[in-house]
Amino acid sequence: MERKECVFLDRNSHYQQHSVSASSSRPVLFLLLGIGIGYLITQALLWPIVPLKSHAIRTGRTTPLDIDLTDEVRVLCYVNTKPSSHRTQAKAVLETWGRRCNKLIFFSSRTDVNLSGSVALPVSANFRESWRKTKRALQYLYDHHLADADWFLEADDETYVLMENLRYMVYPYSPDMAIYFGSPGTVMSRAALRRFVEVSLPNPSKCEPKDSGPTAGKLKECLDNANVIAGKTHDSKGRRRMYLIEPQARSNVYLRYDAKFWFWKFLAFRTQKGIFSWSNYAVSFHFVDHRYMHCFEYMIYRLRAFGRKLPMETLPEKYGPSKKEKIQEEQLTNAEKEVPADYAY
Repeated sequence: MERKECVFLDRNSHYQQHSVSASSSRPVLFLLLGIGIGYLITQALLWPIVPLKSHAIRTGRTTPLDIDLTDEVRVLCYVNTKPSSHRTQAKAVLETWGRRCNKLIFFSSRTDVNLSGSVALPVSANFRESWRKTKRALQYLYDHHLADADWFLEADDETYVLMENLRYMVYPYSPDMAIYFGSPGTVMSRAALRRFVEVSLPNPSKCEPKDSGPTAGKLKECLDNANVIAGKTHDSKGRRRMYLIEPQARSNVYLRYDAKFWFWKFLAFRTQKGIFSWSNYAVSFHFVDHRYMHCFEYMIYRLRAFGRKLPMETLPEKYGPSKKEKIQEEQLTNAEKEVPADYAY
């Protein structure tokens, strides 16, 4: 009788064949596994330290994270304060929007070791802002920090400023243009500061020589008399970007027009009623309590609505003074440096 071959493989031979195939494929598996682990380790180590400016390279498209004007539009912020506000209002500025200035200086009647960048001026300790203080502060910046920034922002410790939006507002203008924007918070170019100190300040007919009283419109008058251009703070839709009140202020009181009410006296242009007429790129708010400054920080820089797409942003075209304007500015500066010899600041 014929012997039938078993249809099943011999157990020993099966194990031998399996071990041979497994041993031959094992180096390939180890190689692939090593590549995978190396990739994961590389991502874990390098991803957190990749700068935000390279976001466009990672995604292949432009996003709002690509636009950082901190180095291109250098802003020195000088904040008027007083000793009684050092631990509250001034401290809040230091911990919030002041961190985004290229340089931050506090002007008070005395220095404070807990208030980095504080400078003492010979002024009254009872007022955070005065005309005497403004003149001496601007003279100090001219003497010590004129080359340290392109723009100089004046604010008091009750002002909250969105520095990114401020840089976006002044971006099209050259710091060599004599121009200013405000208020609250008056930002002037380097050329404007130079004109204020060299042309207006030494001339009593162009700038109020008396020290008494608040700054109010005196700074604007001095700048205007030195032929410094008053730039518009409105956005492309005609909406204001710098506000004398903060968003949750007594809106019914401030938004109801009254010619005798101080709020409307300080506005160069009347605006539509309601917060929906306010610019999406607001720059500054005034009368902000120190407790709300930290709230602003959370609402603006941390709070997000899930699924909400951010707009694609572009920068406006830059322009500066023409050659003719530069010649006129030099002639004006040289002519108006002739001041009375007996006038002392």
